[in-house]
Amino acid sequence: MMDGLSAADKKTAIRRYIRSLRRELTEAEIRAASTSAAMRIAYVPEFSKAELLLSYKPSKNEIDPYEIDLIAHREGKRVAYPLCIEDGGLRLFVPKTPDAFTVGKYGILEPDISMSDEVFPEELDLVIAPGIAFDNTCARLGQGGGYYDRLLKKTRAYTVGIGYDFQIMADIPIDAYDRALDCVITPSMLYFAKYAQTE
Repeated sequence: MMDGLSAADKKTAIRRYIRSLRRELTEAEIRAASTSAAMRIAYVPEFSKAELLLSYKPSKNEIDPYEIDLIAHREGKRVAYPLCIEDGGLRLFVPKTPDAFTVGKYGILEPDISMSDEVFPEELDLVIAPGIAFDNTCARLGQGGGYYDRLLKKTRAYTVGIGYDFQIMADIPIDAYDRALDCVITPSMLYFAKYAQTE
C-alpha cells in the first residue's frame, strides 16, 4: 500500500497509522498489554544481569513499562529515565523517590533533576526503548526526533524495544542513522534480532 512512496513518506505514513491504532485503545487494553509484555522480561537473560537500566515514562497510549520497573526495583536494580534536552539529546537520571518527576517537553513525565542522580550512557547495562514500529529483525522506527538513535550510539547496553503486537510490521524503512535493537517484546511475542518465539 506504500509502493512508490519515499522512505520519509513511508515513515510518516507508518507513524500516522500506528498512532491511530493506539488512540483506539482503552485503558483496560493498555494495562493488559503492558502487563503481558512485562511478564516476558523474565525471558531476557540480560535483564537479570543488568544493574543499571534505562526505562521510560509512556506518552499517551504507549505500552507502559511500569511493571518492568517494579521488577527491576525488587531485584535491587537502579532504574534511570530520560530527560530531553535542547540539542536533541537525552540526559539520564535515577530518581531518588517515586514522585521525583515533572511534566517535560512533550507532556511526558521526566525526572526532576533536583531529586535525582545523573548517570551516563556508558554506565547503562540495558535500555528499554519505546518506538512507533519494529520488525522481526528488531529494526526500530521511532517518533522522528532521533533521541534514542543518538543515545544508542553512546552505549554498549543491551537494547530492548517494547510495543504492542500491531507495532510489529513486515517492512519498515530504515536509514543509516536508525539503530536496530537486540530484542523486541510485545504482549504475545519475543523477538531476538533474527528470530521470534512465543510462550
